[in-house]
Amino acid sequence: TGFTGKLIAKYLAENGSQENIRWAIAGRDFEKLQTLQSNVVGLKPEIVVADIKNYESLSLMASSTHVLMNTVGPFNWYGYDVVKACVENHTHYLDITGEPLFVNKIYDLYKDKAQENQCTIVNCCGFDSIPAEFATWMTVRKMNANDPKTVQTFIRTNASFSGGTLTTAINALYEQSKGNTSGSRYKKHPNAPKHALKLHFSKLIHGWAIPMPVVDPHIVKRSAATLSDDYGPFAYGQYFVRSSFWKVLGTIFPIGMAALLVRFEWFRKRMYKKYHSGSGPTEEKRNSSKFEVKVIGISQNEKVETVFSGGDPGYNETAKMFSEAAFCIVEKSRNHQMEYGVLTPVQAFGLPLVERLRNKGIRIE
Repeated sequence: TGFTGKLIAKYLAENGSQENIRWAIAGRDFEKLQTLQSNVVGLKPEIVVADIKNYESLSLMASSTHVLMNTVGPFNWYGYDVVKACVENHTHYLDITGEPLFVNKIYDLYKDKAQENQCTIVNCCGFDSIPAEFATWMTVRKMNANDPKTVQTFIRTNASFSGGTLTTAINALYEQSKGNTSGSRYKKHPNAPKHALKLHFSKLIHGWAIPMPVVDPHIVKRSAATLSDDYGPFAYGQYFVRSSFWKVLGTIFPIGMAALLVRFEWFRKRMYKKYHSGSGPTEEKRNSSKFEVKVIGISQNEKVETVFSGGDPGYNETAKMFSEAAFCIVEKSRNHQMEYGVLTPVQAFGLPLVERLRNKGIRIE
């Protein structure tokens, strides 16, 4: 019943019939669920009441379904018991987190147990991290796997953020300020080139490139370590693009100030109150938003570019990516093509998701 959850429910209702699914919406507030149920147009959902503070209700929810899609963040606050309930009940789990700490802990906690219980756990199934990860994977697959290569991802967007997204970002900065950044480290290819992340003017995209301390590199590097035959010797960097140095300052100064101030409880409380869950950009703003993720792979003998672009990234297109990822899991399960464990989106969905997203209007070239 949050901002992003409502958009995903709308997409599922409009597209669920052609996928031949039954589905439900879950949350702790029955009245809010009823309102959402009556507002969606298309395939109507059932209702499941579940409370993040009541593990028995989470277990009952997980046991009642085949695939669970989680939109309740910050995931580092609310996500662990939901994943636990899914693993214990042999239920496939997807989410739209962008929190590296949560992602790495889930991998460490459940990578073996999820395989043993034959369930699939996939984090980051929205704008974090499907465009960057899939565009990187498609780029390296066009290159000689044995050649050392440097892959850089450049992201442009004019989108706004919801209260839930900003709350998550504030919490992530706070955890980082406490030193809670430890996570899984993936084995690097011995011949991988070095790539130093730094603010610079990139001639590749004719703009200023700002290093992005986001979850995408964690996901990309896990895929590279796991699918080594595709990636080979591989170095990765990810950047947010700004057209002028003044825009660079306008981007990094607020983030730097927030990183300093999150150490103080009064600041965090004020931000959580200001950017409350359920608020977000208007439909008009979302419809005018767009994104482009350009991935450029360079080796001694090759240069390959992949572009992944579409409309509003964090909400409209995330609803599409997340829902089509869930449909992928259902389709793979029906066809007995499932892989189990804690997987990246590329590992879990592969090319079938690429074709689904292309058919739904996302440009992937």
